[in-house]
Amino acid sequence: MQNKIPSEVIDTKQRILRAAARIINTTGVLSLTLETVAKEAKISKGGLLYHFPNKDALMKGMADYLIQGFTNEVVCVASEDSCEKGKWTRAYTKVTFNQLESELDMNVAILAAIATNPELLKSISKHLQVLQDRIENDHIDQIVSTIIRLAVDGIYFNHLYGMSLREDVYEKVLNYLISLTEVS
Repeated sequence: MQNKIPSEVIDTKQRILRAAARIINTTGVLSLTLETVAKEAKISKGGLLYHFPNKDALMKGMADYLIQGFTNEVVCVASEDSCEKGKWTRAYTKVTFNQLESELDMNVAILAAIATNPELLKSISKHLQVLQDRIENDHIDQIVSTIIRLAVDGIYFNHLYGMSLREDVYEKVLNYLISLTEVS
């Protein structure tokens, strides 16, 4: 029988990670301390230390939470796609566009955290390389699928930098990128 993590542990960890993201987004990554995170998450410092023994572990936890969630969602969307041709590229595109809204605070916080701790990129890069390998072997032209991924990443970073597309343009770009996966 597999050990299941109690939901209250997951909820507490997410509350801590979201509190850290709020602090980074409101006062900057340099003001992130275990004390401020514990206070923002409304838990004791000991409770925070139970989940994250130090600041580096907390920031790695943020990066892991974000990239694991993203990767899991891409895998889920790809597995539900009945058309084998281009499914990984479509899934990456759809999940990235969706994450721009659903995880914006966490994404911005990770970007700031990476600036102070470049080691965080290692885990993120490893997961993204697996997805890139799937995109390159997606039964469509490898160059087209990679260009789509690069365009999606560009939209993602533009959004994080506060340069969002108008809603009508956003939808047209998403639809066009998806259409490229169906004809390549």
